[in-house]
Amino acid sequence: MEPLKIHVNGESSITRLAEQGTLRLTVESEGPDLETVSKNVLTRSNSLSDLFKTLSPKTTTGTATSSAAVTKFASTFLRTRNYTPRDKDNKPLPKVYQASMSLSVIFRDITKLSEVVGQLVSYSNVEISAIDWSLSEETQKNLRSQMRKEAIADAVGKAGDYAGAVGREVYPVEIMDGGQTATTQHVPSRSLFGGFGAPTAFGQTRSQGAGLFGGAAASSGPEPTEMLDLSPPDILVTSSVSVQFQSVPEK
Repeated sequence: MEPLKIHVNGESSITRLAEQGTLRLTVESEGPDLETVSKNVLTRSNSLSDLFKTLSPKTTTGTATSSAAVTKFASTFLRTRNYTPRDKDNKPLPKVYQASMSLSVIFRDITKLSEVVGQLVSYSNVEISAIDWSLSEETQKNLRSQMRKEAIADAVGKAGDYAGAVGREVYPVEIMDGGQTATTQHVPSRSLFGGFGAPTAFGQTRSQGAGLFGGAAASSGPEPTEMLDLSPPDILVTSSVSVQFQSVPEK
């Protein structure tokens, strides 16, 4: 009798509440003088860096302490550009200069993240572009191992069902890892962001907000009156594996 081959996919799905949020923001300024706009950006960026440093106390080894609200933060170099606008008659107007810097801050204290966002929305030259929700590195590591085993068990169960239905026994001969992804499971009802749910690398999802605070960036108006809801979403983590089985030779 010819050997039976069965090719199945095994899957595992686990839901966890997001444990940290990466705040991504840009400090920018525009005006007729390059030195002035550059100074504005550097001054604001330095003040924000000082804030994040106070939220990220370090141990003697240089890592964030267990009680630190911020675990990591980084900034880009100063970027500058210029352009020449034109009036309605297409005549050139005085040159305009732009300067910007981007910052990325990982918060494991979601309450502190919400407080900081509430402050930043009133700053005249700060735009929040996104919040990337994710699981901690320790949780990701633990889930990877657990989910690989569950995905394999799922594949073995499927192959056993198929083989048993035709009176055969099979064993695995090839295993291909399908990787792991994460998506959010719900959107907070009063979230200020455009939505959650875009699949990304394992343990991470993104809440888009590009241009979201354009109104606040135009002027330094009062604090927003609506309460910010930055409750972390549930993250659905999935793992898949492709397994090739072959029937046990008959005696």
